[in-house]
Amino acid sequence: MSLAMSIRSRGPAGSAARTRRVLSRFGPTANAMTRHLDRYNAITAELGARPTWPTTACVLGRHPDVLKRYADGGAELAVHGLVHGDHASLDERTQRETITRALEIFERSGIYATGFRGPYLRYNQATLDVLRELGFRYHSSQAVVFPPRDGSSAAARSTPSYALALKLYSAVDARHVAVTPRLRDGLVDIPVAIPDDEILVERLSLDAVARTLEWIHILDLTHRRGDLFTLQLHPERIPELGDALRATLAEARRRRPAVFVASLDRIAAWWWRRSRFVLHVTRIGSGRHRVRLDADPDATLLVRGAPVGGAPWYGADVVSPRRDLELSTAKMPVVAISRRTPDGVRRFLREEGFPYEISDDAAAYGAHVDVPAGIWSEREVLDAVERAPGPLVRISRWPNAARSALAVTGDIDALTLTDFVLRSWETREQRSNGRHQS
Repeated sequence: MSLAMSIRSRGPAGSAARTRRVLSRFGPTANAMTRHLDRYNAITAELGARPTWPTTACVLGRHPDVLKRYADGGAELAVHGLVHGDHASLDERTQRETITRALEIFERSGIYATGFRGPYLRYNQATLDVLRELGFRYHSSQAVVFPPRDGSSAAARSTPSYALALKLYSAVDARHVAVTPRLRDGLVDIPVAIPDDEILVERLSLDAVARTLEWIHILDLTHRRGDLFTLQLHPERIPELGDALRATLAEARRRRPAVFVASLDRIAAWWWRRSRFVLHVTRIGSGRHRVRLDADPDATLLVRGAPVGGAPWYGADVVSPRRDLELSTAKMPVVAISRRTPDGVRRFLREEGFPYEISDDAAAYGAHVDVPAGIWSEREVLDAVERAPGPLVRISRWPNAARSALAVTGDIDALTLTDFVLRSWETREQRSNGRHQS
């Protein structure tokens, strides 16, 4: 992190403490970080997870052999900028040139990158435009903050340093949104969970037990809601959080319905495929409806409030044993959306896998959504649908009847002390070049 960004996000005292910690984590060679990466890789492999490590391209360029070994072993390396700079402050031309150069370094290293994460979880509209232009599959830079697990952890979050982090990340409140990927003009947007490793260790100063409990708490929330938990753990903090990572992955593996544990690239590929699935619901007679799912084999058709002979799944939903079936129900098994409801709600429910019709006749449908024009909450819309008794059909969010999803990620922005020291100089040079070009 550059000195200016460190002071901005932590204040002078926090920045000085951060520098001391950094000096203790990196060495003159990559040996110390290699040990951290080896342990990280061993934990994820032990529990059947493939990590995603967004990597700064100039670091990859200085250590191609070290990092290529992990990519060959199954870790996904995504692009984490050319240098570790603030993309939210860069114009489109600068980002096009620097991200293109980053891709060239990845290609020279024999690594095909499909994803991008902005350093400091920061980006702007120009970032997204450039990523689409360059053919990226996903970006994972939007922070989403989850509520604390209890009063003590809530008190820990009252520190000024925590507030500075949320401001820096432009974090969205998980209580108001569906924490899932979003497909926007061909680019999959994958959110990142807060609190991450840096916040748990350095800003909240939680002990080992409390750190683990915070991540298990997010796992609980996301499993209950069917959401995505994109865990962020930088490799240099594996000594402090390796046990928490193992415990979280082990707990995820125990959950039923299952948790879809996957790399960001695999999650993005699934979400893109899922966007092409179609769930047809048609009237074929009085109180009779035909339901047909056109989708890949790993898609799941969920049914609520209608006898289909399927296996119980979660709550009132069951997994349909067939993809083409007839339902005998007095109500149409889709969501009715009132005429005054904004178009954004329709798009949201479509991406959530719910078929719908535009109607103000709430009694004729398995669920009804009525949202006045103006600001609306994704969670409130979903809660209204979830409270409805049905009948209702939908495409499940995750493959193979999984309830929720988990991705293990951690940015690699330095392997040695030299890498860390060069960050400030490289970032200043990038900003200077951008101003000169503009």
